[in-house]
Amino acid sequence: MKRKRQIILSATALCLLIAVAWGFYQYSRPHASALDKPTEFIISADSLYAAFSGNEPVADKTFMNKVLEVKGTVQDMTTSDRKPVLLLQTRGAGIVNCLMAADSATIFSTVQKNSTVVIKGKCSGFLMDVNLVDCVIK
Repeated sequence: MKRKRQIILSATALCLLIAVAWGFYQYSRPHASALDKPTEFIISADSLYAAFSGNEPVADKTFMNKVLEVKGTVQDMTTSDRKPVLLLQTRGAGIVNCLMAADSATIFSTVQKNSTVVIKGKCSGFLMDVNLVDCVIK
């Protein structure tokens, strides 16, 4: 009986150690930006917004969690949690919201309002606007 209890405690401790090691690995691994991943779709900001506003379930299946290159005109530049955000205008009522992966000083010094840019980022869905994350300027 004592041997069985010792085996169970050892197995539990080993499982706990493996879980802690995996959690530490996940926490400390470097965050990969969209720059390191292959582009799956090249599309304009207008077409992307039209796809989501026209038929969101189909657009979700097509673009969600995929790396896109989106060409559009910069409507505004702002920050969110100290990360730069570029807003690309569309002909619709919404925008394409691009949360950048890089330093805000670099982004804001290279981009002007009303300029045309190509943004590469991962599509995270539609919530009144199309949202891209981990974006970089191409």
